[in-house]
Amino acid sequence: MMYKDAALAEAIRNTAYFLWEQDGRPEGQSFQYWLRAKEMHQRQIAYDKWLAEGEPLGRADVNWDEASREISEK
Repeated sequence: MMYKDAALAEAIRNTAYFLWEQDGRPEGQSFQYWLRAKEMHQRQIAYDKWLAEGEPLGRADVNWDEASREISEK
C-alpha cells in the first residue's frame, strides 16, 4: 500500500522491522509484521484523537474508525 504521508509509511516500516528483529527475524512473515505495525500506529492515532478531545467516554469506536480512515488515506 502506498501512503501520501511518507513519514507515516516510514514509521510503519521501521516499527515492523523492529518487531521482526525482536522476534528473531523469522522468514516469510513480513506482511504479518507490517500489519501489526500498522495497527500499532492506528491505535496511537486513535488514542491521540481521544486525548485531544478531552478523554470523552464512549468515543473509542468513533476514534478508531477515524484513525482507520486517516491511516488508509495516507
